[in-house]
Amino acid sequence: MLQSKFKYATICVEDTSKKVLSKWLIEKGFHSYFPDYQTYEVEVDVTGVIVKSNKEAYLGFIECKLDRINLRDFSQLLGYSKVALPMYSIILSPKGISQSLNLLFNIARRNDILYYSADKHIFITTWLERKKEIDFSTIIPKGANII
Repeated sequence: MLQSKFKYATICVEDTSKKVLSKWLIEKGFHSYFPDYQTYEVEVDVTGVIVKSNKEAYLGFIECKLDRINLRDFSQLLGYSKVALPMYSIILSPKGISQSLNLLFNIARRNDILYYSADKHIFITTWLERKKEIDFSTIIPKGANII
């Protein structure tokens, strides 16, 4: 998906669930693109780095949950995203979201909580295990395009 949007970029995506992001960035040689990398003491399930030029690179985060995504899961990714300011931040689960998150986002329409900076927000969605893809009809916020 990223390769189609960033045709002329170098892209690295890895399972980083057991690695501290700052250390992984050093290990992969990407730390020089992120001046605050030493503050990235977070463990994101999947991390992507998009390098567009010698001076420009972006992060992407994906958190994968086996059970319904709950407020704690969401808040964890929100905290990670506020620290590192990724271009993309996605949380997904094959079981969808909890009742409380459904009430929060679909009934109370509290999409303001999704934002970790003025123009960046978390995407919440369901993972279709059989198809190995996102169920685009479940994306929160409604009508948003992930890529």
